[in-house]
Amino acid sequence: MRLLRARLPVCPTADATTTPRQRIALSREIALATAAGDEERRRALEADYGYAAVDSCAADSLCVTACPVTIDTGAVMKRLRAERHSPTAQRAGEATARHWGTAVKGVRAALNTAHVLPAPALRAATGAIRRLGAAELVPTWADDIPRGGPARPAARRPEDARAVFFAACIGSVFAPEGASDGSPGSAAAFLRLCERAGVAVTVPDRLAGLCCGTPWQSKGYTDGHRTMAARTLDVLWEASDHGRLPVVSDASSCTHGLEQLPGALPESDRARFAALRFVDSVAFTAEHLLPALPEPRRLGTLALHPTCSTAHLGIDGALRTVAAAVSEEVTVPDNWGCCAFAGDRGLLHPEITASATAAQAAEITAGTYDAYASCNRTCEMGMSRATGRPYRHVLELLDEATA
Repeated sequence: MRLLRARLPVCPTADATTTPRQRIALSREIALATAAGDEERRRALEADYGYAAVDSCAADSLCVTACPVTIDTGAVMKRLRAERHSPTAQRAGEATARHWGTAVKGVRAALNTAHVLPAPALRAATGAIRRLGAAELVPTWADDIPRGGPARPAARRPEDARAVFFAACIGSVFAPEGASDGSPGSAAAFLRLCERAGVAVTVPDRLAGLCCGTPWQSKGYTDGHRTMAARTLDVLWEASDHGRLPVVSDASSCTHGLEQLPGALPESDRARFAALRFVDSVAFTAEHLLPALPEPRRLGTLALHPTCSTAHLGIDGALRTVAAAVSEEVTVPDNWGCCAFAGDRGLLHPEITASATAAQAAEITAGTYDAYASCNRTCEMGMSRATGRPYRHVLELLDEATA
């Protein structure tokens, strides 16, 4: 296996809008202008700050890993997003959290309907909606936006379960790459791998209405984040037998999001949360499934995209281990970094992802690989858009290689 050295991740918007240092400096200048009563300067600074600093931030918090004083600029931008939401907007976010299962069904249906409508009409319609004030909620239609994904797995409770499987809702919102060719998606792939390895897992009841909370946290909908955190904790507490079983998610950003739920929970619930263990599906596979799986049929070459969440989770090694199980040669580009798709940033502001991935995409497209992989659906979408290559979840490749 050949691994190219990945460079230290940096701010993905540095070449497109502002860096973390510039975001902080501009915020300080706005505060100074306000304190001095200089309204003209304050308005001038704030005019572009919303987009250049707040909206364009990927909020991946990788900046904290490089900052000498551990300032988390991503967290600051999330707080600023929350502060500008009106009470009505916060109530809408909370209502969406309470009816999340229905909301996901609606998005899936809308995406499937969109794929049978004329693309020019869709672009015109979504562009008009964005101009009416929904630029941070509705993307301009693009032909590479996937169809709606499959429903999340049905509940199961085997007596000998070794983990709880929390299938990420993002895999239900967006169909997997290659869905038209029968690709099952990462949730189905993980469950098949578990069955093949003889490892039983529980799928909790009411999963369709649950989420890791990342969409609300990232967009600053604090009321919705608290509601979703409480609901998710209650279900996972019961499903995990009060923390006896680890909770496994099939999207790295969702695993990381689950780990961050305490920030939205009341103090009285944090002891229960502390008893839960969250494991990404890639790490669980590397430790518990690979040793029991049939010998994989290996590809020749594989281009691998770690994510900002794998960096936070500390599972880049596990990701490479699984990738090496399906390919003789695994390449992580020298120019690897956060793709800045960041859930919906790449849909709402595609220029950010285009800038963040430019160097990495040039490196990838200069070569030829048998497959392209990552471990998070929206990151796969971002890299597929940037390179024109079909990025898939690495567990889908392992599922096929051991079938």
